[in-house]
Amino acid sequence: MKKSAEGISIILPVYNEGENITEQIKQIEKMVDAKHEVLIVYDFDKDTTIEPVKLIRKKFPNVKLVRNKFGRGIINAVKTGFTTSSFGICVVMPADLADDPKTINKMYSKIQAGFDIVCATRYSKGGSKIGGGFIKTTLSRVAGLLTMVLLGISTRDLTNGFKMYKKDFLKKIKIESNGGWEFSMEILIKTNSMGAKICDVPTIWRERTQGTSKFKMMKWLPKYIHWYLWGILQRLKVDRQ
Repeated sequence: MKKSAEGISIILPVYNEGENITEQIKQIEKMVDAKHEVLIVYDFDKDTTIEPVKLIRKKFPNVKLVRNKFGRGIINAVKTGFTTSSFGICVVMPADLADDPKTINKMYSKIQAGFDIVCATRYSKGGSKIGGGFIKTTLSRVAGLLTMVLLGISTRDLTNGFKMYKKDFLKKIKIESNGGWEFSMEILIKTNSMGAKICDVPTIWRERTQGTSKFKMMKWLPKYIHWYLWGILQRLKVDRQ
């Protein structure tokens, strides 16, 4: 089988992650086996993330600072990462040390085996979620449990933003989300309807210990619900045809 790409573009959208970014990069460089680049996508020049990255990229030249070119926010930062990336495979992860970089190796193996999108899941055997709050955890777990039944997508962790994508599929869709990490749900739902091969790999997630969480649950929850319902309606349309 032809390989999908010769390396991985690891996209880290950041907002004042100066306390975490050096360790985040060190972990990635220590744990990720495949050839890769690390794209640190930032919104503004005074972001606290920038100076630590300038220092550490002297040791790791594959680490690149990329200014968000589509406007502020996570979604625009990720779009910038997708369009700037050098490789045909992209993985998006936060820069808060919550996600395990070793999982990237398992995700890449699945891509090389022929899958188009790989979801890091906290809710399958071998995965776990440590911290994060009861309400947030319950909502994401329930959404994951119902995903296969209601949406027909092969993942137990639909809401997790830590996913790996073939760029060929990303080019086929328009990202319409305008909130935060719900964009990863939108991508999954839309590409699934196009026949993308999707799978899970287990991962361990730990709540951040440094800095402030950027997750805005009450603001973004309606946007998650929107894409979940949109996906159900799309599936019903297909079933009726």
